[in-house]
Amino acid sequence: MIINKNIMKRPVTNQITINEKTMQNDNPIISMFDKPFYTNKEVMKMLDCTEKTLRKYRNDGFLGYSRMGDKYYYTVNDILMFLKYTHVDPYQYS
Repeated sequence: MIINKNIMKRPVTNQITINEKTMQNDNPIISMFDKPFYTNKEVMKMLDCTEKTLRKYRNDGFLGYSRMGDKYYYTVNDILMFLKYTHVDPYQYS
C-alpha cells in the first residue's frame, strides 16, 4: 500500500466519532470496534499488514498511537482517522 504523505499534512480538526446508533448497526466493520484500545497484533489483523508496515505507518505519522514502555496501543479514533485520510475515492464514477 502506497500512501501519499501530502494527504497527512492536512490539519486534523475533525475527530471521527462512533455514536451509539452507529454501534447498533449490524455492520461487521463497525462491530469489530468493541474495545477502547487495540494492540499491535489486533491492528495488524484489522489492516492485514505486517509488523514492519505498521511500524512504518506509526513512524511516518500516518497512524496515531499511545505508547507505554515497549507496548503500542491504538484507539478506534486512531484507526478510523488513518483509514479516512488514506482513502481514495473511486474515479470510475465521477
